[in-house]
Amino acid sequence: MANFNTHINVAATCGGVVAITGLGEGILSISQALIAWVLISIGGILPDVDSDHAKPVKALFTALAAGAVVLVVTHMQPMPPTPVLLVVGISVYLVVRILGYKVFAQFSAHRGIYHSLLAGALFMAATIVLCHQVLSTNAILAWGSGVAIALGFLIHLVLDEIYSVDLVGVRIKRSFGTAIKPIDFRNPLNSLVMAGIVVGLFFLAPSPEPFAKWFSNQWLGRLI
Repeated sequence: MANFNTHINVAATCGGVVAITGLGEGILSISQALIAWVLISIGGILPDVDSDHAKPVKALFTALAAGAVVLVVTHMQPMPPTPVLLVVGISVYLVVRILGYKVFAQFSAHRGIYHSLLAGALFMAATIVLCHQVLSTNAILAWGSGVAIALGFLIHLVLDEIYSVDLVGVRIKRSFGTAIKPIDFRNPLNSLVMAGIVVGLFFLAPSPEPFAKWFSNQWLGRLI
């Protein structure tokens, strides 16, 4: 399998190609091109969140902890005194960053459910809902962000499968076929739960029709 540096470099390169193409063709603005580049790069390391000691999962839980602090503190009404805010903020951060990370590591296995197309759909749907419901972006930007995450995710899986083939020794490694799979067949219950979450998230997502029309008119109409 490819290492972390390879994954981030390849995903960032592919994201750069998409960003530059969109910018050069007048499809994306500068800010949109930068967002696409960043999201594809992030998507390129997401499948490795199931690795207990990987940099991506630690960075992910650090970001989640910081986000949880912001959400909790900003929704505290009436606003408590500063000492209370500090205690609450630090407590929330530690619970998510340390306890959440430990629980996640306990129930995840590398190249398990997070190395599946179903997990890619989960991250895509979560991104769409987060952008639309929390950040109040329009349907086109929300779906575009989700697609960018999914593209980076898929790049990671394909790259791992490529590294499963030893071209020098002309042989296929034992890891071949473990990177790209629809679900985690070893844990059908986990896959069923994740599938339910994905369906629920897509129910919360805006209609994909505006994005489909925009993509057809802008990308396909200009590049094909």
